[in-house]
Amino acid sequence: MNKKRKNLRREYIKGGAFGIFGMLGISVYILADTYFIATGIGNEALASLNIAIPIYGLLTGIGLMLGIGGATRFTILRAKKKYDDSKKVFTNTLILGGGLSIIMTLIGVFFAEEFTRLLGADEAIFQTTKIYLQTVLLFSVFFIMNNIFVAFVRNDNNPKIAMLGMIIGSFGNIVLDYIFIFPLQMGMLGAALATVTAPAVGLSLMVYYWLRHSKTLKIKRPTVFIKEWGEIFSLGSSAFITDFSNGLVILLFNLTIVRISGNIGVAAYGVVANIALVIVAVYIGMGQGIQPLISESFGKNREEDLKRILRWTVFLTFGMGVITYGLGFAFAPGIMEIFNSEGDPTMSRLGIAGIRIYFAAFIFMGINITMGAFFAAVSLAKPAIRISLLRGIFLIIPMILILPRWMDMFGVWLAVPVVELITLIFVIGYLRYFFSRTMIKY
Repeated sequence: MNKKRKNLRREYIKGGAFGIFGMLGISVYILADTYFIATGIGNEALASLNIAIPIYGLLTGIGLMLGIGGATRFTILRAKKKYDDSKKVFTNTLILGGGLSIIMTLIGVFFAEEFTRLLGADEAIFQTTKIYLQTVLLFSVFFIMNNIFVAFVRNDNNPKIAMLGMIIGSFGNIVLDYIFIFPLQMGMLGAALATVTAPAVGLSLMVYYWLRHSKTLKIKRPTVFIKEWGEIFSLGSSAFITDFSNGLVILLFNLTIVRISGNIGVAAYGVVANIALVIVAVYIGMGQGIQPLISESFGKNREEDLKRILRWTVFLTFGMGVITYGLGFAFAPGIMEIFNSEGDPTMSRLGIAGIRIYFAAFIFMGINITMGAFFAAVSLAKPAIRISLLRGIFLIIPMILILPRWMDMFGVWLAVPVVELITLIFVIGYLRYFFSRTMIKY
Protein backbone atom coordinates (compact mmCIF):
# COMPACT_ATOMS: atom_id res chain seq x y z
CA MET A 1 0.00 0.00 0.00
CA ASN A 2 2.82 2.40 0.91
CA LYS A 3 4.56 1.64 -2.38
CA LYS A 4 1.33 2.29 -4.26
CA ARG A 5 0.92 5.61 -2.45
CA LYS A 6 4.51 6.64 -3.27
CA ASN A 7 3.95 5.79 -6.93
CA LEU A 8 0.77 7.88 -6.95
CA ARG A 9 2.58 10.78 -5.32
CA ARG A 10 5.43 10.53 -7.82
CA GLU A 11 3.05 10.48 -10.78
CA TYR A 12 1.12 13.39 -9.27
CA ILE A 13 4.24 15.51 -8.82
CA LYS A 14 5.53 14.66 -12.29
CA GLY A 15 2.24 15.37 -14.03
CA GLY A 16 1.57 18.55 -12.09
CA ALA A 17 5.10 19.90 -12.64
CA PHE A 18 5.08 19.20 -16.37
CA GLY A 19 1.64 20.76 -16.69
CA ILE A 20 2.64 23.89 -14.79
CA PHE A 21 5.92 24.42 -16.66
CA GLY A 22 4.20 23.78 -19.98
CA MET A 23 1.45 26.33 -19.35
CA LEU A 24 4.02 28.77 -18.02
CA GLY A 25 5.75 28.39 -21.36
CA ILE A 26 2.56 29.35 -23.16
CA SER A 27 1.67 32.27 -20.89
CA VAL A 28 5.13 33.79 -20.56
CA TYR A 29 5.17 34.89 -24.18
CA ILE A 30 2.12 37.10 -23.49
CA LEU A 31 4.09 38.66 -20.64
CA ALA A 32 7.05 39.05 -23.00
CA ASP A 33 4.76 40.86 -25.44
CA THR A 34 3.73 43.16 -22.59
CA TYR A 35 7.33 44.00 -21.70
CA PHE A 36 8.67 44.46 -25.24
CA ILE A 37 5.64 46.46 -26.41
CA ALA A 38 5.82 48.70 -23.32
CA THR A 39 9.55 49.38 -23.71
CA GLY A 40 9.82 49.31 -27.51
CA ILE A 41 6.57 50.92 -28.68
CA GLY A 42 4.98 52.73 -25.71
CA ASN A 43 2.01 52.89 -23.36
CA GLU A 44 -0.63 53.38 -26.06
CA ALA A 45 0.57 50.22 -27.79
CA LEU A 46 0.38 48.48 -24.41
CA ALA A 47 -3.25 49.59 -24.19
CA SER A 48 -3.78 48.14 -27.69
CA LEU A 49 -2.37 44.81 -26.58
CA ASN A 50 -4.73 44.69 -23.64
CA ILE A 51 -7.72 45.54 -25.85
CA ALA A 52 -6.79 42.75 -28.29
CA ILE A 53 -5.80 40.09 -25.73
CA PRO A 54 -9.34 38.63 -25.28
CA ILE A 55 -8.97 37.01 -28.70
CA TYR A 56 -6.09 35.01 -27.27
CA GLY A 57 -8.41 33.79 -24.52
CA LEU A 58 -11.03 32.81 -27.08
CA LEU A 59 -8.62 30.80 -29.27
CA THR A 60 -6.88 29.17 -26.33
CA GLY A 61 -10.25 28.40 -24.77
CA ILE A 62 -11.45 26.65 -27.93
CA GLY A 63 -8.27 24.58 -28.10
CA LEU A 64 -8.42 23.66 -24.42
CA MET A 65 -12.09 22.74 -24.64
CA LEU A 66 -11.51 20.33 -27.50
CA GLY A 67 -8.16 19.07 -26.21
CA ILE A 68 -9.13 18.46 -22.60
CA GLY A 69 -12.62 17.24 -23.45
CA GLY A 70 -11.35 14.84 -26.09
CA ALA A 71 -8.31 13.68 -24.12
CA THR A 72 -10.34 13.06 -20.96
CA ARG A 73 -12.79 10.90 -22.90
CA PHE A 74 -9.85 9.21 -24.65
CA THR A 75 -8.15 8.25 -21.36
CA ILE A 76 -11.31 6.98 -19.66
CA LEU A 77 -12.12 4.79 -22.68
CA ARG A 78 -8.60 3.37 -22.78
CA ALA A 79 -8.72 2.64 -19.04
CA LYS A 80 -11.87 0.63 -19.78
CA LYS A 81 -10.04 -1.11 -22.68
CA LYS A 82 -12.31 0.41 -25.35
CA TYR A 83 -9.42 1.12 -27.70
CA ASP A 84 -11.35 1.57 -30.97
CA ASP A 85 -13.69 4.07 -29.33
CA SER A 86 -10.71 6.02 -27.99
CA LYS A 87 -9.29 6.34 -31.52
CA LYS A 88 -12.65 7.64 -32.76
CA VAL A 89 -12.57 10.30 -30.05
CA PHE A 90 -9.12 11.44 -31.20
CA THR A 91 -10.34 11.63 -34.81
CA ASN A 92 -13.49 13.54 -33.89
CA THR A 93 -11.46 16.05 -31.90
CA LEU A 94 -9.17 16.76 -34.85
CA ILE A 95 -12.20 17.25 -37.12
CA LEU A 96 -13.73 19.74 -34.69
CA GLY A 97 -10.42 21.58 -34.28
CA GLY A 98 -9.92 21.92 -38.02
CA GLY A 99 -13.45 23.19 -38.60
CA LEU A 100 -13.32 25.82 -35.84
CA SER A 101 -9.86 26.95 -36.98
CA ILE A 102 -11.24 27.69 -40.45
CA ILE A 103 -14.13 29.70 -38.98
CA MET A 104 -11.83 31.84 -36.80
CA THR A 105 -9.45 32.46 -39.72
CA LEU A 106 -12.35 33.67 -41.89
CA ILE A 107 -13.39 36.06 -39.12
CA GLY A 108 -9.85 37.46 -39.22
CA VAL A 109 -10.04 37.93 -43.01
CA PHE A 110 -13.47 39.57 -43.22
CA PHE A 111 -14.40 41.00 -39.80
CA ALA A 112 -11.20 42.27 -38.15
CA GLU A 113 -12.37 45.91 -38.07
CA GLU A 114 -15.74 45.01 -36.57
CA PHE A 115 -14.05 42.83 -33.98
CA THR A 116 -11.65 45.65 -33.06
CA ARG A 117 -14.53 48.07 -32.49
CA LEU A 118 -16.43 45.44 -30.50
CA LEU A 119 -13.46 45.11 -28.13
CA GLY A 120 -13.60 48.84 -27.40
CA ALA A 121 -10.57 50.34 -29.20
CA ASP A 122 -10.85 54.11 -29.66
CA GLU A 123 -9.37 56.07 -32.57
CA ALA A 124 -6.03 56.63 -30.82
CA ILE A 125 -5.27 52.89 -30.66
CA PHE A 126 -7.61 51.46 -33.31
CA GLN A 127 -5.01 50.67 -35.97
CA THR A 128 -2.43 49.04 -33.70
CA THR A 129 -5.17 46.99 -32.03
CA LYS A 130 -6.51 45.82 -35.39
CA ILE A 131 -3.05 44.77 -36.60
CA TYR A 132 -2.44 42.60 -33.55
CA LEU A 133 -5.95 41.15 -33.54
CA GLN A 134 -6.09 40.31 -37.24
CA THR A 135 -2.66 38.69 -37.29
CA VAL A 136 -3.55 36.39 -34.39
CA LEU A 137 -6.89 35.44 -35.99
CA LEU A 138 -5.27 34.61 -39.33
CA PHE A 139 -3.12 32.02 -37.57
CA SER A 140 -5.94 30.60 -35.42
CA VAL A 141 -5.12 27.05 -36.47
CA PHE A 142 -1.82 27.12 -34.55
CA PHE A 143 -3.45 28.13 -31.26
CA ILE A 144 -6.37 25.70 -31.50
CA MET A 145 -4.56 22.63 -32.85
CA ASN A 146 -1.55 23.08 -30.56
CA ASN A 147 -3.75 22.91 -27.46
CA ILE A 148 -5.53 19.84 -28.82
CA PHE A 149 -2.30 17.96 -29.50
CA VAL A 150 -0.73 18.99 -26.19
CA ALA A 151 -3.68 17.48 -24.31
CA PHE A 152 -3.60 14.21 -26.25
CA VAL A 153 0.18 13.83 -26.09
CA ARG A 154 0.00 14.39 -22.31
CA ASN A 155 -2.69 11.69 -22.07
CA ASP A 156 -0.52 9.44 -24.23
CA ASN A 157 1.81 9.24 -21.20
CA ASN A 158 4.22 11.85 -22.53
CA PRO A 159 3.78 14.97 -20.39
CA LYS A 160 7.46 15.81 -20.89
CA ILE A 161 7.07 16.11 -24.67
CA ALA A 162 3.98 18.29 -24.20
CA MET A 163 5.88 20.54 -21.80
CA LEU A 164 8.93 20.83 -24.07
CA GLY A 165 6.78 21.85 -27.03
CA MET A 166 5.24 24.70 -25.09
CA ILE A 167 8.51 25.90 -23.56
CA ILE A 168 10.50 25.80 -26.82
CA GLY A 169 7.73 27.68 -28.61
CA SER A 170 7.61 30.31 -25.89
CA PHE A 171 11.38 30.82 -26.02
CA GLY A 172 11.17 31.31 -29.79
CA ASN A 173 8.48 33.94 -29.30
CA ILE A 174 10.57 35.89 -26.80
CA VAL A 175 13.58 35.94 -29.12
CA LEU A 176 11.46 37.03 -32.10
CA ASP A 177 9.69 39.66 -29.98
CA TYR A 178 13.03 41.35 -29.41
CA ILE A 179 14.17 41.01 -33.04
CA PHE A 180 10.92 42.21 -34.62
CA ILE A 181 10.28 45.12 -32.24
CA PHE A 182 13.81 46.48 -31.74
CA PRO A 183 16.28 45.75 -34.60
CA LEU A 184 13.60 45.41 -37.32
CA GLN A 185 11.27 48.10 -35.91
CA MET A 186 8.12 46.21 -37.01
CA GLY A 187 5.94 47.57 -34.20
CA MET A 188 2.68 45.77 -33.36
CA LEU A 189 2.87 43.59 -36.46
CA GLY A 190 6.20 42.23 -35.21
CA ALA A 191 4.78 41.57 -31.74
CA ALA A 192 1.81 39.71 -33.24
CA LEU A 193 3.97 37.62 -35.58
CA ALA A 194 6.21 36.67 -32.66
CA THR A 195 3.15 35.65 -30.65
CA VAL A 196 1.89 33.19 -33.28
CA THR A 197 5.36 31.61 -33.45
CA ALA A 198 5.02 29.92 -30.05
CA PRO A 199 2.02 27.67 -30.84
CA ALA A 200 3.36 27.03 -34.37
CA VAL A 201 6.64 25.64 -33.00
CA GLY A 202 4.85 23.65 -30.30
CA LEU A 203 2.41 22.18 -32.81
CA SER A 204 5.26 21.10 -35.10
CA LEU A 205 6.88 19.14 -32.27
CA MET A 206 3.55 17.55 -31.24
CA VAL A 207 2.75 16.47 -34.81
CA TYR A 208 6.25 15.01 -35.22
CA TYR A 209 5.78 12.97 -32.04
CA TRP A 210 2.33 11.82 -33.19
CA LEU A 211 3.48 10.67 -36.62
CA ARG A 212 6.75 9.05 -35.57
CA HIS A 213 6.36 7.75 -32.01
CA SER A 214 2.78 7.44 -30.79
CA LYS A 215 1.27 3.96 -30.72
CA THR A 216 -2.15 4.96 -29.36
CA LEU A 217 -3.04 8.24 -31.09
CA LYS A 218 -4.42 6.74 -34.27
CA ILE A 219 -6.99 7.92 -36.79
CA LYS A 220 -10.11 5.77 -37.07
CA ARG A 221 -13.21 6.67 -39.03
CA PRO A 222 -15.88 7.71 -36.49
CA THR A 223 -19.33 6.16 -36.80
CA VAL A 224 -21.30 8.70 -34.74
CA PHE A 225 -20.26 12.32 -34.99
CA ILE A 226 -22.86 14.30 -33.04
CA LYS A 227 -22.95 12.14 -29.90
CA GLU A 228 -19.17 12.09 -29.56
CA TRP A 229 -18.93 15.82 -30.26
CA GLY A 230 -21.40 16.41 -27.44
CA GLU A 231 -19.22 14.40 -25.03
CA ILE A 232 -16.11 16.35 -26.06
CA PHE A 233 -17.82 19.73 -25.66
CA SER A 234 -19.36 18.71 -22.33
CA LEU A 235 -16.13 17.50 -20.71
CA GLY A 236 -14.08 20.38 -22.13
CA SER A 237 -16.56 23.21 -21.57
CA SER A 238 -15.22 23.95 -18.09
CA ALA A 239 -11.73 24.54 -19.54
CA PHE A 240 -13.21 26.72 -22.29
CA ILE A 241 -15.19 28.85 -19.85
CA THR A 242 -12.16 29.26 -17.59
CA ASP A 243 -9.89 30.50 -20.37
CA PHE A 244 -12.50 32.39 -22.40
CA SER A 245 -13.79 34.12 -19.30
CA ASN A 246 -10.29 35.54 -18.71
CA GLY A 247 -10.63 37.30 -22.06
CA LEU A 248 -14.22 38.33 -21.30
CA VAL A 249 -13.17 39.78 -17.96
CA ILE A 250 -10.36 41.75 -19.63
CA LEU A 251 -12.86 43.11 -22.18
CA LEU A 252 -15.33 44.19 -19.48
CA PHE A 253 -12.56 45.72 -17.39
CA ASN A 254 -11.23 47.63 -20.39
CA LEU A 255 -14.65 49.12 -21.15
CA THR A 256 -15.08 50.10 -17.50
CA ILE A 257 -11.56 51.45 -16.95
CA VAL A 258 -11.49 53.58 -20.10
CA ARG A 259 -14.52 55.43 -18.71
CA ILE A 260 -12.84 56.01 -15.34
CA SER A 261 -9.13 56.49 -16.15
CA GLY A 262 -8.79 56.52 -19.96
CA ASN A 263 -6.14 54.64 -21.95
CA ILE A 264 -3.52 55.07 -19.22
CA GLY A 265 -5.79 53.13 -16.87
CA VAL A 266 -6.19 50.45 -19.52
CA ALA A 267 -2.40 50.26 -19.85
CA ALA A 268 -2.01 49.87 -16.05
CA TYR A 269 -4.67 47.17 -16.03
CA GLY A 270 -2.87 45.51 -18.94
CA VAL A 271 0.19 44.99 -16.77
CA VAL A 272 -1.85 43.56 -13.89
CA ALA A 273 -4.01 41.38 -16.15
CA ASN A 274 -1.12 39.94 -18.14
CA ILE A 275 0.80 39.04 -14.99
CA ALA A 276 -2.43 37.49 -13.73
CA LEU A 277 -2.64 35.40 -16.91
CA VAL A 278 0.68 33.81 -15.96
CA ILE A 279 -0.56 32.92 -12.47
CA VAL A 280 -3.84 31.59 -13.86
CA ALA A 281 -1.80 29.52 -16.32
CA VAL A 282 0.00 27.86 -13.40
CA TYR A 283 -3.31 26.72 -11.95
CA ILE A 284 -4.68 25.65 -15.32
CA GLY A 285 -1.43 23.80 -16.02
CA MET A 286 -1.65 21.98 -12.73
CA GLY A 287 -5.21 20.92 -13.49
CA GLN A 288 -4.20 19.73 -16.96
CA GLY A 289 -1.08 17.97 -15.68
CA ILE A 290 -2.92 15.82 -13.14
CA GLN A 291 -5.97 15.22 -15.37
CA PRO A 292 -4.64 11.98 -16.95
CA LEU A 293 -3.94 10.55 -13.48
CA ILE A 294 -7.42 11.54 -12.27
CA SER A 295 -9.17 10.14 -15.35
CA GLU A 296 -7.21 6.89 -15.17
CA SER A 297 -8.00 6.49 -11.46
CA PHE A 298 -11.66 7.15 -12.18
CA GLY A 299 -11.74 4.71 -15.10
CA LYS A 300 -10.23 1.99 -12.88
CA ASN A 301 -12.53 2.76 -9.90
CA ARG A 302 -9.71 3.83 -7.56
CA GLU A 303 -11.72 6.05 -5.23
CA GLU A 304 -9.06 6.41 -2.52
CA ASP A 305 -6.54 7.62 -5.08
CA LEU A 306 -9.03 10.25 -6.26
CA LYS A 307 -9.49 11.55 -2.72
CA ARG A 308 -5.73 11.74 -2.12
CA ILE A 309 -5.22 13.67 -5.36
CA LEU A 310 -7.98 16.07 -4.40
CA ARG A 311 -6.56 16.75 -0.92
CA TRP A 312 -3.03 17.32 -2.26
CA THR A 313 -4.35 19.73 -4.86
CA VAL A 314 -6.37 21.86 -2.42
CA PHE A 315 -3.43 22.14 -0.01
CA LEU A 316 -0.90 22.97 -2.71
CA THR A 317 -2.95 25.56 -4.61
CA PHE A 318 -3.90 27.39 -1.41
CA GLY A 319 -0.26 27.62 -0.39
CA MET A 320 0.77 28.85 -3.83
CA GLY A 321 -1.94 31.51 -3.68
CA VAL A 322 -0.80 32.86 -0.33
CA ILE A 323 2.83 33.05 -1.46
CA THR A 324 1.89 34.75 -4.76
CA TYR A 325 -0.16 37.39 -2.99
CA GLY A 326 2.63 38.10 -0.52
CA LEU A 327 5.21 38.53 -3.27
CA GLY A 328 2.90 40.74 -5.33
CA PHE A 329 2.12 42.99 -2.38
CA ALA A 330 5.79 43.38 -1.43
CA PHE A 331 7.18 43.96 -4.94
CA ALA A 332 4.33 45.87 -6.62
CA PRO A 333 6.35 49.12 -7.08
CA GLY A 334 9.26 47.27 -8.69
CA ILE A 335 6.93 45.35 -11.00
CA MET A 336 5.30 48.54 -12.27
CA GLU A 337 8.69 50.18 -12.76
CA ILE A 338 9.66 47.39 -15.17
CA PHE A 339 6.61 47.88 -17.40
CA ASN A 340 6.12 51.65 -17.09
CA SER A 341 8.81 52.63 -19.58
CA GLU A 342 7.57 56.22 -19.88
CA GLY A 343 7.63 56.73 -16.10
CA ASP A 344 4.00 57.87 -16.00
CA PRO A 345 3.13 58.48 -12.30
CA THR A 346 -0.59 57.84 -12.85
CA MET A 347 0.05 54.48 -14.45
CA SER A 348 2.44 53.57 -11.64
CA ARG A 349 -0.03 54.57 -8.92
CA LEU A 350 -2.93 52.68 -10.52
CA GLY A 351 -0.84 49.57 -11.18
CA ILE A 352 0.60 49.32 -7.66
CA ALA A 353 -2.87 49.59 -6.14
CA GLY A 354 -4.16 47.05 -8.65
CA ILE A 355 -1.52 44.44 -7.86
CA ARG A 356 -2.00 44.78 -4.10
CA ILE A 357 -5.79 44.35 -4.30
CA TYR A 358 -6.32 42.13 -7.37
CA PHE A 359 -3.68 39.57 -6.37
CA ALA A 360 -5.70 38.60 -3.29
CA ALA A 361 -7.86 36.62 -5.74
CA PHE A 362 -5.06 34.09 -6.22
CA ILE A 363 -5.52 32.77 -2.67
CA PHE A 364 -8.90 31.35 -3.69
CA MET A 365 -8.56 31.08 -7.46
CA GLY A 366 -6.22 28.08 -7.53
CA ILE A 367 -8.67 25.89 -5.64
CA ASN A 368 -11.57 27.00 -7.85
CA ILE A 369 -9.76 26.31 -11.14
CA THR A 370 -8.22 22.97 -10.19
CA MET A 371 -11.45 21.68 -8.63
CA GLY A 372 -13.28 22.51 -11.84
CA ALA A 373 -10.64 20.49 -13.69
CA PHE A 374 -10.98 17.66 -11.16
CA PHE A 375 -14.74 17.29 -11.67
CA ALA A 376 -14.37 17.39 -15.46
CA ALA A 377 -11.65 14.71 -15.31
CA VAL A 378 -14.04 12.28 -13.59
CA SER A 379 -16.82 12.94 -16.14
CA LEU A 380 -18.81 15.17 -13.77
CA ALA A 381 -19.35 17.93 -16.31
CA LYS A 382 -22.16 19.73 -14.47
CA PRO A 383 -20.28 20.84 -11.32
CA ALA A 384 -17.22 21.68 -13.44
CA ILE A 385 -19.31 23.88 -15.72
CA ARG A 386 -21.14 25.50 -12.81
CA ILE A 387 -17.87 26.45 -11.10
CA SER A 388 -16.50 27.94 -14.30
CA LEU A 389 -19.72 29.82 -15.07
CA LEU A 390 -19.90 31.24 -11.57
CA ARG A 391 -16.40 32.70 -11.55
CA GLY A 392 -16.22 33.46 -15.26
CA ILE A 393 -19.62 34.97 -16.05
CA PHE A 394 -22.47 34.94 -13.51
CA LEU A 395 -20.58 36.63 -10.67
CA ILE A 396 -17.93 38.71 -12.42
CA ILE A 397 -20.29 40.60 -14.73
CA PRO A 398 -22.46 42.10 -11.96
CA MET A 399 -19.37 42.80 -9.85
CA ILE A 400 -17.73 44.76 -12.68
CA LEU A 401 -20.94 46.66 -13.31
CA ILE A 402 -21.65 47.45 -9.63
CA LEU A 403 -18.40 47.88 -7.66
CA PRO A 404 -16.68 50.51 -9.89
CA ARG A 405 -19.81 52.69 -9.72
CA TRP A 406 -19.36 52.88 -5.93
CA MET A 407 -15.57 52.82 -5.61
CA ASP A 408 -14.11 53.73 -9.05
CA MET A 409 -10.75 52.00 -9.63
CA PHE A 410 -10.73 50.45 -6.16
CA GLY A 411 -13.95 48.70 -7.15
CA VAL A 412 -12.38 47.55 -10.41
CA TRP A 413 -9.47 45.89 -8.60
CA LEU A 414 -11.72 44.41 -5.89
CA ALA A 415 -14.14 42.67 -8.29
CA VAL A 416 -12.08 39.55 -9.01
CA PRO A 417 -11.09 38.76 -5.37
CA VAL A 418 -14.75 39.05 -4.32
CA VAL A 419 -15.84 36.73 -7.14
CA GLU A 420 -13.22 34.11 -6.33
CA LEU A 421 -14.12 34.14 -2.62
CA ILE A 422 -17.82 33.64 -3.34
CA THR A 423 -17.03 30.87 -5.85
CA LEU A 424 -14.90 29.10 -3.24
CA ILE A 425 -17.97 28.81 -0.99
CA PHE A 426 -19.77 26.90 -3.74
CA VAL A 427 -16.68 24.77 -4.42
CA ILE A 428 -16.53 23.77 -0.74
CA GLY A 429 -20.16 22.69 -1.01
CA TYR A 430 -19.39 20.49 -4.02
CA LEU A 431 -16.38 18.99 -2.23
CA ARG A 432 -18.44 18.19 0.88
CA TYR A 433 -20.90 16.42 -1.41
CA PHE A 434 -18.01 14.57 -3.04
CA PHE A 435 -16.68 13.26 0.28
CA SER A 436 -20.15 12.36 1.54
CA ARG A 437 -20.69 9.64 -1.05
CA THR A 438 -18.79 7.29 -3.35
CA MET A 439 -17.61 9.15 -6.44
CA ILE A 440 -17.74 6.05 -8.58
CA LYS A 441 -21.49 5.72 -7.99
CA TYR A 442 -22.31 9.10 -9.57
